[in-house]
Amino acid sequence: MFNIGIIELLIIFFFLILFIKPEEIPKITKNFGLFYRKISRYLYNFKYELDEYETIEELKKIKLDFGRQKKKQLKSSKKKLKK
Repeated sequence: MFNIGIIELLIIFFFLILFIKPEEIPKITKNFGLFYRKISRYLYNFKYELDEYETIEELKKIKLDFGRQKKKQLKSSKKKLKK
């Protein structure tokens, strides 16, 4: 999702070691993991809802096209019956 590689993780952990107390590192990494999980779920749900919306829009277009075709067929059938 974020395409974080090993080098990026090592850089992040290096700065964590430099600027944060060793006792706080597990708490911070846990919070980061929870945050990452929430963001991942949010993005997945957003993508799912967007795909669902696109599907609904496509179905509406198909329904409109189908209705138009049926009206044309009905008009042509009426014309044939009048002859």
